[in-house]
Amino acid sequence: MKKEELVEIFSNLHPEDSAGNMIGEIHLADGTVLKTDSLRIDMDGGRIILSEEASNMYETNKRNWIQELIFYQNKKLKSA
Repeated sequence: MKKEELVEIFSNLHPEDSAGNMIGEIHLADGTVLKTDSLRIDMDGGRIILSEEASNMYETNKRNWIQELIFYQNKKLKSA
């Protein structure tokens, strides 16, 4: 997926698709499925970062996503 495609999808969501929690799923080659609520979209780096709850990056990743939201909200306020 390209960044442009992701932006297009998110810019035109149906209202019922734009609220609620997100869960990331990782499907491994051996059939294991990992699920996490620690996910972050890093548009600068072109990555979606998922951290398993048992990992040392779980809480950091969640906090970083909050920082991404604050950055976006501040940018939006400045342009208004």
